Amino acid sequence: MNILFVGDIFGSAGRRIVREHIGHVVAAHEVDLVVINAENAAGGFGVTPQIAEDLFDLGADVLTTGNHVWDKRELIDYLKSVPEDSQKRPRRVLRPANLQAGLPGHGFFEGTTRGGVPYAVMQLMGESS
Repeated sequence: MNILFVGDIFGSAGRRIVREHIGHVVAAHEVDLVVINAENAAGGFGVTPQIAEDLFDLGADVLTTGNHVWDKRELIDYLKSVPEDSQKRPRRVLRPANLQAGLPGHGFFEGTTRGGVPYAVMQLMGESS
C-alpha cells in the first residue's frame, strides 16, 4: 500500500500548494491512502469544517490535527455530527488519541481504501518542552 502523509498545512498558502500538487503526486506514485495534517490549515490555528471538506474534496482520506484541534470552535459540532461508527468525513478528522478522555472527536479511524484494503490511522501527540 502506498501512503501519502502531508504534514502540517499552514494557512491559505499551504492549502494552495496542496490544491496545486496533490492530484499529480497521488497519480504519479499510485497512492492508496492520503493522510493530511490539517491542524494549522485555518490561518495557522486549527481547521474549520469548510477547510476539512475542501481537503476531503482534494482527495484526503483522513485528516489529523494536534493541540490546535479546537481553535476553530465550529469544528466541535462538525466532529459530533456523525456517530462513532460512521465512515463519513467528520469521523475521519482525528484529534490526538492521548488527550484526556471525554473530549470531542476520536484519535483513531479504521477504514478501507478505494481499492478495498483495510487500514487504521491513529494519531498521538508528543509532549512539548
